[in-house]
Amino acid sequence: KQDSVMEVDVMEGAEVNEQKSKARRLAEKNGKELIDVTAYLDEEDKGKATRSLNNNQDQNEEDEGTLHQEGDDDDGNNDDGGTGIGPEVWGLDAKIVDDYEGRSVVVDSLSRLNVEFTGSNQTKVNAYVVASRDALRYFLAGGSQAQNGTSTAEDQLREIQMRRERAAKVPSRLEDNAGVDEGDETGLYKNIIERDFSDWGKFTQTGVQLSASEVQGVLLLSDVYGAFSDDTMALAEKIAFECQPVVVMVPDLFRNSPWKEEKSTPGLNAKGQSYEEWRAQHSDLRVSIDIRAAAACLRERYGVSSVTVWGTCYGGGRALEAASGYLPDGNIHDVDGRIGPPLVDPMAAIAWYPTRYDATKLFGPKHKGSTFDVNGNKRQVAVMTVFAGEDILPGATPEDAAKLKSLLEQDNRVNDQMVKVFPDVQHGFAHIGLTAPETEEEPDSFGKFVDGEFGGAGKVTLDSGDADVACLLSTAWMETYSRVFLPTTGPAVSKDDNEEEWQKLEMKDVSPETSRDVRGEMEDALDNFVEEPLGGRRIDQTDESQKEELAKILIGMQDENEVGPYTIEPDDDLTTIYAKLKASDENFQIF
Repeated sequence: KQDSVMEVDVMEGAEVNEQKSKARRLAEKNGKELIDVTAYLDEEDKGKATRSLNNNQDQNEEDEGTLHQEGDDDDGNNDDGGTGIGPEVWGLDAKIVDDYEGRSVVVDSLSRLNVEFTGSNQTKVNAYVVASRDALRYFLAGGSQAQNGTSTAEDQLREIQMRRERAAKVPSRLEDNAGVDEGDETGLYKNIIERDFSDWGKFTQTGVQLSASEVQGVLLLSDVYGAFSDDTMALAEKIAFECQPVVVMVPDLFRNSPWKEEKSTPGLNAKGQSYEEWRAQHSDLRVSIDIRAAAACLRERYGVSSVTVWGTCYGGGRALEAASGYLPDGNIHDVDGRIGPPLVDPMAAIAWYPTRYDATKLFGPKHKGSTFDVNGNKRQVAVMTVFAGEDILPGATPEDAAKLKSLLEQDNRVNDQMVKVFPDVQHGFAHIGLTAPETEEEPDSFGKFVDGEFGGAGKVTLDSGDADVACLLSTAWMETYSRVFLPTTGPAVSKDDNEEEWQKLEMKDVSPETSRDVRGEMEDALDNFVEEPLGGRRIDQTDESQKEELAKILIGMQDENEVGPYTIEPDDDLTTIYAKLKASDENFQIF
């Protein structure tokens, strides 16, 4: 009878499990929670397993269950057919399609890959990914499915410290059992007196090591020249090398069709399209979906602890949109009517000379972005932007910088902000030309002399210009605001009374302070040269054996033409000699 009851229980449990959707079972398996999106659905779609296609889509096409073939338009449509739902977990299906191993002459700890993931309209999108080799373990193991439970960094820290403590416990007497702690069933050893309190808790050496080992994700959004342009790839590698451990992902926002002006037909590309005609082919919605899908790939396949969005030019505008949680036309759906990927929700955003954005829609008291993140928490993001003082492109001018700074200051979702205008530079100064060869100028005669004698030119600069300064500030900003475990503490830069210089709009010119005028240094040293006493020789005045030598040196210091009571005589002792020299010149001093 008891067995039959147990059998009924098991059957009921199985029936309940069968009633759960595949999406719900997969979400529970990965420790995730499905979000109720009923409020976003049309009345006719509520209660259905899938959402119907857009109302403006061709009805015949919907009935036949077919979609455009890939390549029919630049929004990218697949050839799978049907109207099935999108990926149950965006980003999990990403895979490596090419690697750049051995193609770089630089030997470092970075891996360079071409990764393919599902983007807008269920179409495959490529991305250039540069990552620390240690950061690849989650990806190669299958992503979030391979992670051990949902343990946090704090859980891992406690486990490490507990394991170390248990290993250190030894019996004090032969009849004792090693490691036994009576009356402490929790296993926390609350009453133990042997605990090493120097490494117990979060703010310890082990805690710092875990914090430093966090793998952060950077979503780098390119300019109109695409993800695989030499300069954008070089920037990705620069960020990855300087911020290890990190995964830098550069999605191909233009689907293998970046802007490239033909030299023979200025203003037009190879298809005869003008810039605006080319831009019109890449809808804001499709690009937004691809960006969000790439962010999901970073989280689901690489297991990054946080995401920083970083954009240049056109990508800078998209980075600001991602920081605000802005959706084109407020549309959460994909171009094919499916529910799109979750919002990017970056902890930090960096935009270099951004274009094609509406600042008033993104930030300020009347923003059209999202107030909350995907977890229902208040959105918090730190925004840094870099502008060029001589930029004339709409959105990237110094006037646009001032407007954006004002709006950021009024937005309570922005926990810190920094807007900097670099004077006397043009659009793209921080990344365009990263791969260009350096020009070597023939040094003048003085330069040749300094090269030979000091190993450097007459004007030795300690930094290589505004581009390096912009990158250094940006990586520091990312490191400051993207760490989850043991985050950086202290006042925000924009509100710190001791950081007034960094709160100003115009970037201070630091180059004069970090350069050396070798010629000036040499001339100044000659003009102010003071001969050392005793010719630089060291004599111990307390050493009897050196008194005779010291007397000879002191006698040699007196002017040969000196006549009078202070003239040094041959039989004068050392004390008398020094006294006469001091009396003849009140400034005389050798010790």
